[in-house]
Amino acid sequence: MQTTTAPAPPIATTHDYSAPMRVWHWANALLVSGQLLTILFLKVIVSARAAIPDMQREVADKGGQLTEQQGRAIAHVIGDRIWSWHIWIGLTLAAFWLFWTVLQVLDPAGRRFGARLLAAGRRYRLAPPADHADARHELAAKLTYAVFYLTITVMVLTGLALTWADDVAWLGSIEHSVKEVHNVAMYVIIGFVALHVVGVVWSEVTKDRGLISRMVSGERGS
Repeated sequence: MQTTTAPAPPIATTHDYSAPMRVWHWANALLVSGQLLTILFLKVIVSARAAIPDMQREVADKGGQLTEQQGRAIAHVIGDRIWSWHIWIGLTLAAFWLFWTVLQVLDPAGRRFGARLLAAGRRYRLAPPADHADARHELAAKLTYAVFYLTITVMVLTGLALTWADDVAWLGSIEHSVKEVHNVAMYVIIGFVALHVVGVVWSEVTKDRGLISRMVSGERGS
């Protein structure tokens, strides 16, 4: 008795980005960019060690004098202001993370990320040799997004823990470890953003023209 192999399922389409998903995507992109910019300002632009000599020179040029202690106090005030922006952007990011979680529950089963990931894995297992490369690429892309979603979850949860570490005793006791995990998650996000931008541009100019248009309007561009 001859057995037949079930045909490989088609690659899950990305042509049907729903309006809520598009809102989440662009809001998330803006919020993550905002978070990275605040870190850039905190670590580089208003770093006390780097900024104090510049402050002292500026004050000296105006005929005044600024001690290192005074410069540190000024840098601390500026840092606190930017840090408050970081916290508020982080809380907004957490709200959108919750929005995405609810969206995954309410979206039709075929459009949920988990369903797409499983479909890509099944297609990779069943793909004939001619389609194996495309199926592998699709699965790799889905796995990369899975790492991103997991990392965003870690970043949100650790960020919330750090926000209230001074108010909750047990969170304060693990603050250092949580901060280390939060920092590692940040570097993973930076790597993903760079990879994502390169991948989108590559897809746009090769096999998936109109990808950016679909993520903006939900429809394929001309």
